[in-house]
Amino acid sequence: MRPSTLLRALQPLRSSMIRTTTRTAAPQHHHHNPRQQQQQQQEEKEESEQSQRPLSGALPPSLRKYPYTSKIGTVTTVGRMNRTVRVSHRHSVWDSYIQKYYPKETTFLVSDPRDSLREGDVIEFSSGYPKSRTVRHVVDRIIAPFGSPVESRPPVMSRAERDAEREAKRAAKFERREARRLESGQVDAPPKEHVGRIRRLVLERTQ
Repeated sequence: MRPSTLLRALQPLRSSMIRTTTRTAAPQHHHHNPRQQQQQQQEEKEESEQSQRPLSGALPPSLRKYPYTSKIGTVTTVGRMNRTVRVSHRHSVWDSYIQKYYPKETTFLVSDPRDSLREGDVIEFSSGYPKSRTVRHVVDRIIAPFGSPVESRPPVMSRAERDAEREAKRAAKFERREARRLESGQVDAPPKEHVGRIRRLVLERTQ
């Protein structure tokens, strides 16, 4: 292990430092817009409501926002996996020894939630929330369809639709968990929050 990696592992993460800090009220100036003041009052009201909400009526945890980058590729394989296609992405890589760019072709497994893609389509896909260990990209739009027109296919899901579907699944899962907790007689007990391995290590370091 390199020394820089070891030092980075021993240092606390930035996310834990941000979570442990408490937000202080910013000094109000006379040149603030009324819209900013109204938005600040609304945020303070929401925080007070969340602090006063009982544990039994708690809301499901918010979804994680994954950073994403967009790429363009050609669909090469369709139908071998369930709602997943194979896409070829052509790009250039830099050779530090020769000091020159060389063309390269990389294959990605892209999620197709509604089976809208056909072999030969030129699509735009992006890295989003991971569907599995190997599928970490999802289709955004069809740039140039091949074969059947786009009108005769199921529409491609937008990012907002995918986020809404994730929120609905998370809410349904949270309701089932709360129902099982109430059936077991744990009415006064607070719901258990899942703590992952990385977050557990961060909490141990900060404590």
